[in-house]
Amino acid sequence: MSELKNRIKSLSKSLGIDMIGFAGTNRFCNAPDGRHPRDVLPGCKTVIVFGIRLLDGVTQANFRAFEDGRNDLKSIYATYGYTMVPNFEAAYACYAIARFIENNSSGIATPCSTGPMTNGFQISIRHAAVAAGLGEFGYLGIVITPEFGPRIRFGAILTTSEIEADPMYAGPRLCKPKQCGICAKVCPTGAVGMPGEKEMRRVEIDGKEYEYSAVNFPKCRKALQAMTKSLGGKEDYLTESDPGAEDILEAERRMPTDGKGLQHIPTWNCGRCQTYCPVGNWGEKFKKTGLSKGAATVFINEKL
Repeated sequence: MSELKNRIKSLSKSLGIDMIGFAGTNRFCNAPDGRHPRDVLPGCKTVIVFGIRLLDGVTQANFRAFEDGRNDLKSIYATYGYTMVPNFEAAYACYAIARFIENNSSGIATPCSTGPMTNGFQISIRHAAVAAGLGEFGYLGIVITPEFGPRIRFGAILTTSEIEADPMYAGPRLCKPKQCGICAKVCPTGAVGMPGEKEMRRVEIDGKEYEYSAVNFPKCRKALQAMTKSLGGKEDYLTESDPGAEDILEAERRMPTDGKGLQHIPTWNCGRCQTYCPVGNWGEKFKKTGLSKGAATVFINEKL
């Protein structure tokens, strides 16, 4: 292992990063036009991806909202699990690692944007996380890690320094949708169809093929942004049961500006799929400790 890689890994520990991986740009040959690392940083040779886990104490605030009706506690998840702190921490870590590379090697380093408040999209960080060996795609299309399941936030740095790549995840299959399907069962709008009901998307990374469900993002945003009273909103800003992108934009125009946080329109009102995914020692952390009664308590039979 190169000295630079060792020093970056040591720095990541000092920054509170929970996991880190390295991928060569050869693993991005199937990236869409404009989204290849070299489209962002010409001469890029390595993509570094790190993960910062969500606190179990933050995840349990979602259980209080979903299982106990304490929707006021969703603000804890908003601040420490979704919108603010993990993304700021990831942004600062991206910057620190990029500075370290430029200050200690001849390489150029570009930190990528992180989180839901960023204005821009450079590369797919979730695809980069899989390419760097941090986990695999779950049925939901988000990255699942063995240690933390999907309860983790990622950051990425592109660099012209050539750093030894890590092997991709090759352990036991983490997501087994036909045996599980919890993400689909707890989705209040049917954005995540049950296995066999939804079109599957396929992607190949370094010769390994992955597939995941084609999530209906307008339906997902309907829940994330609480666009109806039944989903926790103040009014029924959206009446369509199967909205399109234009319906969502129109509903957003009708929604009042929220001055309580940094987002004008909150997007943290759901998160059931991430919260109840059993991967990442969920049972030991939450079920056996009494922090959650289990996903069955929020299964919704009639989609909204």
